[in-house]
Amino acid sequence: MADTLLLNVVTPVGKIVDAQVVELTAPGLDGEFGILPRHARYMTALGVGELRYRTTDGAEETLAVAGGFAEVSQDQVNVLAQTAEDAAMIDVARAEAALQRAEARLAQPAEGVDVGRASIAVEKSLVRLRVAKARGIKPTYQPIVTTEMPIPGADADGTE
Repeated sequence: MADTLLLNVVTPVGKIVDAQVVELTAPGLDGEFGILPRHARYMTALGVGELRYRTTDGAEETLAVAGGFAEVSQDQVNVLAQTAEDAAMIDVARAEAALQRAEARLAQPAEGVDVGRASIAVEKSLVRLRVAKARGIKPTYQPIVTTEMPIPGADADGTE
């Protein structure tokens, strides 16, 4: 079809997407790039971010991707990603824990901590959480909420 692109997204785990799309946007190392049907041949390295695409039926989908390459040729886009996850594949609790660990490493880097790697871990976790949130997936944990109960016969400051 002249007004669509065949999008293939493959990771070491297997094929994630095989769909006809009308447009897509992906994170490159030098910033986000967009692809429409009849795009010129193009090849680029992928960064960390959201790969968004719109299918022929108008549905908008988003994947959290990190690393790899994208190749555009003859109305086809092949994405070979190190990781690519749709919202249903994302473990929100795990992404939150990874974010906390990476932020702690950056806040007080110990000797031997790879700051660049910790920065990428923060970025990956934030993208995963953004993709999950956009699809309405809530965190799996429930924070404990405490409320202070007034003591009968006590004033507002707690004295009698």
